[in-house]
Amino acid sequence: MWKSVDRRVAKLAVLYIVIVLVASNILWYIGYSNRESDDAVFCIVLAQFMPMLVCLIMSKISKEGWNNLGIKVQKKSWKYFLLSIIGSVIIVYAADPLALLLFPNDVSTNFSIREIANILLLTVFGTACFIECLGEELGWIGYLYEKLERLIGIGWACVLLGVIRGIYHLGMIVLMNYPVQMFVEITISNICLSFFMVYLYKKSGSIFACSISHGICNLLPVFLVYEEDWYYTYFPVMMVMMIPSVIYALFFGWRLMQDKSGQKLSGRRPPD
Repeated sequence: MWKSVDRRVAKLAVLYIVIVLVASNILWYIGYSNRESDDAVFCIVLAQFMPMLVCLIMSKISKEGWNNLGIKVQKKSWKYFLLSIIGSVIIVYAADPLALLLFPNDVSTNFSIREIANILLLTVFGTACFIECLGEELGWIGYLYEKLERLIGIGWACVLLGVIRGIYHLGMIVLMNYPVQMFVEITISNICLSFFMVYLYKKSGSIFACSISHGICNLLPVFLVYEEDWYYTYFPVMMVMMIPSVIYALFFGWRLMQDKSGQKLSGRRPPD
């Protein structure tokens, strides 16, 4: 049986999840269903920042405060910020050679040596755009993850967080050509990357490392060329493209389990 304080944590977590998912998906749908309207950009941006907004409001109302949301940069954490940059670039491109090797008749690439400068430029730009991604990470990892870990442990908390993040995008996904396949892809990817981001958060003590990783992954250019119909109707290729993410999940999940006695996330506790 959960203690009374854990029941309090569960209630806060469920309330947070429901509010964010309902509000965000309505905003995603409005924004993407009518992109020509003046309100479309506003709705999309607001959806991106909804996890953070709800997190700040709930933290204030519940008297948890904002001091333990991972918004401070700790000393000697630079190597984990560097890992967030290098690790994100690797995960974005690690599957490309595999796809080219296994599906030579269906996949090609427009990559050239000159594009390396483009990768470097957008990596720097993605790092600088961490504020936008902070709108998600402050809520998902800075606020929600700690509660999930306390209730169900590290591994299941990462898995559940990835599923929640997949549902968070439903209002946008349902308007795409292959909504079911896209939902599966986004959810599995988010589950795998949750282990990487939680590791960064625990080791750096800062949500900014996760936000940097998110920003880089969003902005890096894509060099594989293939037909959308082939990609989303040929399920094996989706699984192949996720192999690097699965490896990340296994490795950083193992590191998290090995480091249970290490640095705590935030020590946030709800009021008695």
